[in-house]
Amino acid sequence: MSVCSTQRGTAGLHRPWSLIHWLLLLCTALVLTSPGSGFNLDTTDTLTKRGEGGSFFGFSVALHQQVTPEPHSWILVGAPQARGHKAQQNSRPGALYRCPISAKAHDCERVDIDGDVETDRESKDNQWLGVTVKSQGIGGKVVTCAHLYELRQRVREPSETRDPIGRCYVLSDDLTERDDLDGGEWKFCEGRPQTHEQFGFCQQGLAASFTPDNNFILFGAPGTYNWKGLLFMASPVEDALVYKTLEPSHRPSIFEDVAQNSYLGFSVDSAKGLLSRAELTFVAGAPRANHTGAVVLLRKDNVYRLVPKLILWGEELASSFGYSVATADLNQDGWTDLIVGAPNFFDRKAEIGGAVYVYLNPSGHWEEARPIRLNGTHDSMFGLTVNSVGDLDQDGYGDIAVGAPFDGDGKVFIFRGSEYGIDTKPSQVLDGADAGVKQFGYSISGGLDIDGNSYPDMAVGSLNDQVVLTGETQCRRDKEDGSHMFYYLIH
Repeated sequence: MSVCSTQRGTAGLHRPWSLIHWLLLLCTALVLTSPGSGFNLDTTDTLTKRGEGGSFFGFSVALHQQVTPEPHSWILVGAPQARGHKAQQNSRPGALYRCPISAKAHDCERVDIDGDVETDRESKDNQWLGVTVKSQGIGGKVVTCAHLYELRQRVREPSETRDPIGRCYVLSDDLTERDDLDGGEWKFCEGRPQTHEQFGFCQQGLAASFTPDNNFILFGAPGTYNWKGLLFMASPVEDALVYKTLEPSHRPSIFEDVAQNSYLGFSVDSAKGLLSRAELTFVAGAPRANHTGAVVLLRKDNVYRLVPKLILWGEELASSFGYSVATADLNQDGWTDLIVGAPNFFDRKAEIGGAVYVYLNPSGHWEEARPIRLNGTHDSMFGLTVNSVGDLDQDGYGDIAVGAPFDGDGKVFIFRGSEYGIDTKPSQVLDGADAGVKQFGYSISGGLDIDGNSYPDMAVGSLNDQVVLTGETQCRRDKEDGSHMFYYLIH
């Protein structure tokens, strides 16, 4: 079963994007897929998981399989405007919930983290805990972040300052702080020079991702250095030195880099087989770089730096190229391909609203890369999220899903990989109208088999401020081998 991880609460960034920043995810759809000759989803009935009203329950979601002390499958749900408990009852610090895969609507439990607050040095009100949540998968770690967590200085004085540095929690597979490095002390910008020119508006955790070998966690901090942005990378189990991207410099450098106000780290991913077959490469979106957006491919060096090796630039002004990124080997040639969303791409004459660029990897020779552009319809924000969802149809090639949450009631487009790279005609379009929700496709994640049937599942999020009726799981046979799909809706 795949994971839905709505990536973006961009509240609190330097320059608001009025449409993007304040879209609030209140509903998340979970699609469980099983083997079949095509993508056929019966959405006539739904199941619901309901959270506190106004909490943005569902802003992020991840499927997680606990192994110890006993096996459990959970849907992890971020609610970044959830009311506080214990010492924070009068604030909205946000929360992380765990929901069993069941037909009950109200059986989600709050994960017991972040229950206290030291008001003389920090503020957790509107910190957006749960803005992102990611799982390593079966028996792995979980990370969830609050990118607007604030440090307070000179409290209750006229010169008081509040610095939204952000923080993240790392949890063991049973969602407790069991290991030495578990807990909420993942605050890389604490203790560093503040002010917006350096680390004062770090906003760590707006994006986060585990590396595919699970040896590192990658954190985006797009507000660092006058919103140039920064990446941090550290081990979730070993207290070792932290890798980070380059600091701004007025001196000439051998490395090409992005400038201030680029939002580097707005989206993050990593994979082997991008620049070389065996080496791990890190991918970071910078959707305001050079006013078009950019995606930076980085390597780690021997002095704990993440250094840029390649920058791919967007082609259109204000297209937000790099707002979302994903990696997948679409043609099974052993080289990882790159998928980049540019949801604000616009062509009035062609009535295009949003684009996704598919870079088929030319065996590591990126100077030869020529992207394939997939286009959305006018005002659809096609490409707001892009995700590798595994091999859904089990044909041996990876597939991708693209969200267009403002295409009608919102749609998710499934594109199949093939020996030629990518089939530019979607194999299926999931429509929010079928589920009675709007802004369907705001978030997508996939590639995790949560039910143990050897097929990847997929999760889809939607923005919807309406109550969704609870129905029963619907199963439909597609052909005689018993192929079927399940559809769940979380609200």
